[in-house]
Amino acid sequence: MAFAVIVAACSSSTPTPSEPSAAPPSAPVSPGSSLGSAGPSAGASSGSSASASVEPSAEPSGSASPSEPPRPHKTPHPTATPGDGTPTPPSSDVSSPNGTPLPTCRYADLPVRGDPNTDWATMILDTIYRLPSTFVPQHLVSTSDAGMQSGFEVIPTVIDDLRAMHEASAAAGDGQEIAVRWAYRSYGEQAGAFAHWVAVSGRAAALTHSARPGHSEHQLGTAIDFRSASSLEPPWDYADWALTPPGQWMEQNAWKYGFVLSYPKGETAETCYAYEPWHYRYVGRTLAKQIHDSGDPPRVYLWQHYGPGA
Repeated sequence: MAFAVIVAACSSSTPTPSEPSAAPPSAPVSPGSSLGSAGPSAGASSGSSASASVEPSAEPSGSASPSEPPRPHKTPHPTATPGDGTPTPPSSDVSSPNGTPLPTCRYADLPVRGDPNTDWATMILDTIYRLPSTFVPQHLVSTSDAGMQSGFEVIPTVIDDLRAMHEASAAAGDGQEIAVRWAYRSYGEQAGAFAHWVAVSGRAAALTHSARPGHSEHQLGTAIDFRSASSLEPPWDYADWALTPPGQWMEQNAWKYGFVLSYPKGETAETCYAYEPWHYRYVGRTLAKQIHDSGDPPRVYLWQHYGPGA
């Protein structure tokens, strides 16, 4: 599947990047963000505008400003498709239990199936399916309600498990406590982020690490980019955040609290995006356990069990 005031049409102020956060290999600078990492906004519930979003309020205990652009991991370029110049990510077909294959990675704008306000856990949102530009979750609450930093928002259903997960990571000791780096972002914020990456590195490279507007899991209000509570360094600045104590704790325990890693390492052919060890999507404890036990990336599992042919 990993940040300042975002202006959709890249203006003089540096826009923040979008979701998968790997900075393009050819980028002369090191901005970044995660699949859909455009930028958070404290008042994001009204933030479907593509003009500008409001910076979140300062985090307690001196957290880093969201305006600081990250330096994501280097990722391979996708294979270019002859003709229209739109690249096609590497992909492989994976058959579902009923024989319906996982579609190869491609770019389309099919409307999502279901209601994102009620079907957020099982909704397929990838490079093919897209949320409407007007969609904003009906209710958004601050992550401070989970005892974490303010300035970031998720839907209310996430709060109890997010609080429990945060408390468990802090209780684990040895520097394993997690913090929030990014959460909900609007369609407009994502548009600005993606436009930034295209301007910096070209469309082909941007597509490997940034979701097009409408295709970001962050717009659902259930995806969170995590960081280490002990450091203000963005998770994408590490060689591999999964090797840090908080990253390892999340890898081993996040599913117990309803969170699944959207873009696992070595699964680009199935997820269609670069590896992002900090980007987790909340799907609830029951479904998270099923996905964890299957050993499949969330996209594979959701297509197999909730896709058009399932």
